[in-house]
Amino acid sequence: MKIQICKKFSKVNKLQKKLIKAFPDDTVVVKSCISMCKLCKTQPAAKVNGKKQNAKGISKLISKIDEL
Repeated sequence: MKIQICKKFSKVNKLQKKLIKAFPDDTVVVKSCISMCKLCKTQPAAKVNGKKQNAKGISKLISKIDEL
C-alpha cells in the first residue's frame, strides 16, 4: 500500500512517524501536494493508493486507512 501525506500539515513529522509505526510494511511518502487543497493544512489527510482520506485526528485517520 502506498500512503502519501502533505508536507503542509502542521504535524507532518508526527503523522509520518505514526503511519510508519502503524503500517511498517507499507510505503509512506511526504509530498509537496496531494491535491487536497486547504484540508491538508488543518487536519490529517492522506492519499492511500490514490484514494483521498481525511479525519479530525491522526488516530482516526489511521483507523480509516486500516479499514481499507
